[in-house]
Amino acid sequence: MTDTYLYNGQGPDDHVASCPDCSAAIALIDAPGEAVAPPPRLREAVLSKARLRRSPAEEAVAAVAVPYAQQVALMDELLAELSVPQWDAPMAKHGTVRGMVEHLAANDARVARFMGVPEAGRLTAHRRWREQAGSLLERVSGSNDVLLGVEVELAGAGSARGPLRDALVQRTFETWTHADDIRSATARSAAPPAGEHVRLIVEFGLAMLPRALKGPHKDASATIVLTGPGGGTWTVPLSPTADHVAVVVSADAVHFCKLLANRWPPESFPYAAEGDPWLARELMRAAATLGCD
Repeated sequence: MTDTYLYNGQGPDDHVASCPDCSAAIALIDAPGEAVAPPPRLREAVLSKARLRRSPAEEAVAAVAVPYAQQVALMDELLAELSVPQWDAPMAKHGTVRGMVEHLAANDARVARFMGVPEAGRLTAHRRWREQAGSLLERVSGSNDVLLGVEVELAGAGSARGPLRDALVQRTFETWTHADDIRSATARSAAPPAGEHVRLIVEFGLAMLPRALKGPHKDASATIVLTGPGGGTWTVPLSPTADHVAVVVSADAVHFCKLLANRWPPESFPYAAEGDPWLARELMRAAATLGCD
């Protein structure tokens, strides 16, 4: 309203004085009153939806950052729903729900430190995890695809390292796994990941499977056929000189993700196998060691 103009021969001040709509708008601009904070649950719901929709600029970055952002948003919504007693609900791993969230934040911190994310201050377990995950996503989303190939520390036993691309898939995997752990501990229904998330998790696990398999498997490969959303067929060389397929294993894709997370005991995991039955059993045992606990 500060630019000089004429409206039906009127100057700006004359127009505002004679126009109820403009007078009301100017009054709001000049005297907006005190800002009213939204209720916490409403604020979190709006922020979670916004995070769910936000996409990084580069396609290669988006391919791994968007699934992680979506799982973070879903976990955020879940944690916001928990009652005070539910934060102390017992869990087989990490003691309580609060302990599980603190464990998740500690594993996220391995990648967050690499991306230069500062440590969160004195916050609740929920806010500390969420602030760190949000900062990590912002740093990754603003980067280019060259950074995705840089090696970082992965979560889990030992000192495994892998490209940042794999680390972000692992963060997606672990966030979903622990969200389902919390749903189970608080009498909520499980929520399987989207098909494209399942496929990322499966490919991440299968790439690590040969290193987790104990004993020599000279010249052998294994074909893994997974059904359902995110499924497909993969042939995994179990040695650098693999020249034949020794076994074909078939299973449900989401069930296989639960096996990778060690949330399904390998001895009771439902699968079908053609070929070497001993190798099939060893593959299932090895797959169950690839989780982040």
